Amino acid sequence: MHNIFAAIDLGSNSFHMIIGRHESGQIIILDKLREMVRLASGLDEEKNITPEMMQKALDCLSRFGERISHLHADVVRIVGTNTLRKARNSWQFMRQAEELLGHPIEIISGIEEARLIYSGVSHNVDIDNGKRLVVDIGGGSTEIIIGERFQPILMESLYMGCVNMTKRFFNSGNITQKKVDRAMMYAMMQLEPHIKAYKKMGWEDSIGASGTARAIRSIAIEEGLSEQGITNKSLKGILDKLIQAGSIDDISLAGLKTERKPVIVGGVVVLNAIFNAFDIEHMTISGGALREGILYDLVGRDENNDSRTESVESFAERFVVDHEQSNRVMQTATQLFDQIKDDWLKNQDQEDVRKHLQWAARLHEVGLCIAHSQYNMHGAYMVGHADLTGFSRQDQKLLAALIQLHRRSMQMDLFDEIDSDSKKIGKRLVIILRLAALLNRSRADTPPPLPDISVDKKTIQLRFEENWLKEHPLTQSDLEAEINYLDKAGFQLSIQ
Repeated sequence: MHNIFAAIDLGSNSFHMIIGRHESGQIIILDKLREMVRLASGLDEEKNITPEMMQKALDCLSRFGERISHLHADVVRIVGTNTLRKARNSWQFMRQAEELLGHPIEIISGIEEARLIYSGVSHNVDIDNGKRLVVDIGGGSTEIIIGERFQPILMESLYMGCVNMTKRFFNSGNITQKKVDRAMMYAMMQLEPHIKAYKKMGWEDSIGASGTARAIRSIAIEEGLSEQGITNKSLKGILDKLIQAGSIDDISLAGLKTERKPVIVGGVVVLNAIFNAFDIEHMTISGGALREGILYDLVGRDENNDSRTESVESFAERFVVDHEQSNRVMQTATQLFDQIKDDWLKNQDQEDVRKHLQWAARLHEVGLCIAHSQYNMHGAYMVGHADLTGFSRQDQKLLAALIQLHRRSMQMDLFDEIDSDSKKIGKRLVIILRLAALLNRSRADTPPPLPDISVDKKTIQLRFEENWLKEHPLTQSDLEAEINYLDKAGFQLSIQ
């Protein structure tokens, strides 16, 4: 059990780092760092991060890295959001960034971002009147969530934020009524497919999170447009003042920090559209958001309350996975893993790797809900494209590859889309999963005797009880076929 945790949010507008201590169910913030990088403004026309912006971002992370370099991997989580999801060369940035930080970076989906935002908000608000609507306008995306207490119920992530909206509609720097109307129309178009579902569910309180909402609240209060929070009237008043200014350079609003002035118009437009779409009259502001949500998620993992495991179990139940068979395969895979973990995974977080193997075992037959023919392919597609709570994109790719390759031919090039560390791990985990599934092919209630397994780089040796294979010729035949499959993948399997 740990008590110090660190979270880094590589947002499209700002990079944030917080370090907290978990104590008596609460997180006490020990340190915060924030730099306005505006990564979203550094995408060129081909959606590549420009060299200048990449260097600016890396300079920031070199400072962050100094603060977390001594922390163990399982107490640090670093996530990339909208801009890193979109950037074609994000892998190049991440490779250099991970060297500076000393920890891996996860690119998370918009829905995972929304879940973490809601967690951060729900742990940092006092009001609990029932359902709440949470709005987080970031640099490149806006997350809108309805939840109750600590549980999100309805989540959406829309590709509009303060940076990309300002860049798209006010790139010249001019602010006119016509430009504002066009931006508002675009924002309403993004919101329109979701309005009915959100209004039907309903909520009691509206809460804004992150920098844009805090900046708008500050302006509303300092300009005398609101006594507390953000009102519909104060929001329209701010928009009128921006139009009156006529240009971004000439904006002069009390409460607006200089660093946020270049992107405030895009954020105000988006929030205006949200107020109009959902008939919001008043919004309070939360002190928690994505990074606080990451910390609480890390605490959950540390206390064996891993949201990823809950997500896998829910997915398995939804698609009627044979629970008994997946348990048999999971148990055998775990036992094989524990025999070879020190030889094949000396410098890895073995507990986290074990979890990936167990999740793959739980879902290896999920594709049967579509068809038996090529069910491993169906299952891989389902897992690779689902919104799995707690998982990064890389984690889902690894899980999907393990499921697809757990039987028949081994197309190891599937791991080429995964980062180098996970690629090596994946190739070894898939062999363990294949052997576990093969040994449990009979689906017998009594598990087969566990063979002794030893490994050395690309060689695997299995030793069975005397005469057991002779008494189970089908398993022996399957293992002989497996020798050929592994040989083509560059591994040597021997059986005794």
